[in-house]
Amino acid sequence: MNWVTLTWPMLAAASLVLGLVHGLLWVNQRQLRVHLAFAVAAVAVAGLTLLEMAALQAASPHRLGELIRWMHLPVAVVILAMVYVVHVSFGHGSRWLALAAVSLRLVALALNFASPVNLNFDSITAVAQTDWWGVTVHYPVGELNPWLLLSQLSNVLLLAYLVQTIFRGMTAPEENRHAVLVICGGWVLLIVVMMTSALLMAAMGLPRIPLTATPSFVIVGLAMSWQLGRDLFRSERLAHLLHESEIRRLRVQKDLDLAASAPGLGLWSWDVASNAYLQNSNNHEMLDTAQGAGDVREALFGRVEEEHRETVERQFERAIAQPVWEMEYRIVRADNARRWISLMGSVETAADGTPSLVRGVTRDMTRLKSEQDMLSILLEVAPSALLLVDAKGNIRYANLQASHVFGYEDQHMVGMHVDALVPQRFAPDHAEHRRRFVAHPTPRAMGKAMDIVGVRRDGTEFPVEVGLSPLSLGNQPHVVASVTDLTERKEMEMEMAMEREGIAHLARVTMLGELSGSLAHELNQPLAAILSNAQAAQRMLRRDPTEIGEVQAILGDIVDNDRRAGQVIARLRSLLKKEHREQYPLMMNELVQESIRLMRNDLLNRRVAWRMDLAPGIPRVVGDRIQLQQVLLNLIFNACDALPEKNRDRIVTVRTVRSDIGVCTEVTDSGQGIPEAMLESIFKPFESTKPDGMGMGLAVCRTIVRAHHGHIWAENREAGGAKVCFDLPSAE
Repeated sequence: MNWVTLTWPMLAAASLVLGLVHGLLWVNQRQLRVHLAFAVAAVAVAGLTLLEMAALQAASPHRLGELIRWMHLPVAVVILAMVYVVHVSFGHGSRWLALAAVSLRLVALALNFASPVNLNFDSITAVAQTDWWGVTVHYPVGELNPWLLLSQLSNVLLLAYLVQTIFRGMTAPEENRHAVLVICGGWVLLIVVMMTSALLMAAMGLPRIPLTATPSFVIVGLAMSWQLGRDLFRSERLAHLLHESEIRRLRVQKDLDLAASAPGLGLWSWDVASNAYLQNSNNHEMLDTAQGAGDVREALFGRVEEEHRETVERQFERAIAQPVWEMEYRIVRADNARRWISLMGSVETAADGTPSLVRGVTRDMTRLKSEQDMLSILLEVAPSALLLVDAKGNIRYANLQASHVFGYEDQHMVGMHVDALVPQRFAPDHAEHRRRFVAHPTPRAMGKAMDIVGVRRDGTEFPVEVGLSPLSLGNQPHVVASVTDLTERKEMEMEMAMEREGIAHLARVTMLGELSGSLAHELNQPLAAILSNAQAAQRMLRRDPTEIGEVQAILGDIVDNDRRAGQVIARLRSLLKKEHREQYPLMMNELVQESIRLMRNDLLNRRVAWRMDLAPGIPRVVGDRIQLQQVLLNLIFNACDALPEKNRDRIVTVRTVRSDIGVCTEVTDSGQGIPEAMLESIFKPFESTKPDGMGMGLAVCRTIVRAHHGHIWAENREAGGAKVCFDLPSAE
């Protein structure tokens, strides 16, 4: 081990440390790319140092040639980084001169790797040794590469660029001149050393001077690092000072904002020990007390009515016993105007806990009080019953309408528990609902999706709709309940439902006229069969009374035909009967088949062909059989009326399919379709596409489908004709 093997790794390690430091600086402040460039240059120098140490000890011409070839790569990186640092830091040199030097260096680097040996030698014939300060080092002997001049030309241009930067930088401020001399001067010294080493090796055959062993690079690297670091530390210090200045500015701005808002407020302070009282002009004008009043009680409460002043002063003494306090009272000014005053402030206490300094802010609350009174009047005359309920269920406020709705006109509802307004059977669930609402207070409405009832004072129940809104009073959760009595609305809905039922019944009676031919045919067939069988039985008994077997068969046919006629009459009665019906699960496929069977003879008389496309396995729907059958009959009759008389393809198709909510039923015709302008309006009363139509059939259909929580619509088919569909939810 010798001093070379100790020094070179130390220099490489120092360069890596410098590179790591400036790399971390760049990571923390990405906008300072000059530190990234210096970090890259320092790492390249470390690599160059290690390559040079290996070259000094290489004994093989081939290995020495490869090491010299790879040494050109970190040299090029160092030059590129150096140019970037100088240009970004100062920018005094010619850009074109810097680009020319960098371009020549890159071309030389490419020729270095393209040459058989490297940029320095065309061939290395031997490796010579020399003694260098007590250490034996190796150097190459061979034929020089003529392209070596290209790298030297790059160094010359780079040297010119740095000298130009130094001369132009002398006109800069003194601090910048120092940085230019340190950074550019150091790089000039390093380039001179590099060029001298190459010339000595080329012209005199001397071993090349180790680049990083010279004190010049150590001085340059440390000086550049110190210069860049000093600028960074200075910028960090300035940023810190700027941050502190911004904080002070915000504090001053806050104080100014407070002072700017003070004209509408009265400001005062009271030093309890010295009984010194100070106030601004707003406070004096607001309280209308004597100018220069030194006593705090006279200054604050001098305009309070005599019968209330003692009470107000005791209230003030209790208030200032707290660190933060607030109170309200009323004064009578000299012009007999009554004003409401609000005092609030903070208290500084002495060592024994007694107040030592009281600061206060005075506000005129007269307008707010007036608005509160007006709001109270509005709440009292509101058409809805309004209740304010706390988290425990106690009623804190109830307006006049609430007292009227629940029958408490002659007594106050405040203090009652809200469960007294709920039926006793719902009280346990109501307490749980109230607990959940307090846990998750959000505005919500109750009574639209389910029936809710309230209890009046006399115990009678009535339907209500309730709207809940959370409210915080004194940091305690409350709820505002708006209660609407639905008794009249429910009665009106019942009357409207009865009227709709009457209209539907009238439509069924009207439909009966159109079904009369089909019903006559349905009844004629079993009656004719009964008559024929009875006559045959009479003939057989006259001929041979002992033939009882055939007579029994005939009597069985008579019973079957009689039952069939009874079913037809029962369907007719159920269609005509006007009564409230219960809804139960039904199969739409069976309803379609029954409706077609009921209209079969009428369809034959109209020369209309029918098709049924019934999907298997569809779910059941919940509804009234007669009402849904009325919808199907209406739609089939309308489809028949829409068919042209001279059209050969007079076809009506009834189809059932599974839908998103349950079952969709479609009635399709092959007519001319529905005018686009009437696709939506045909379901309104008295809107019809028929010349002699009343416009009630589809309106009744829509009412029935909506009552079954379904949806009905019409659309035209691309192939011609129209399609009317209604969608009903499944029973599941």
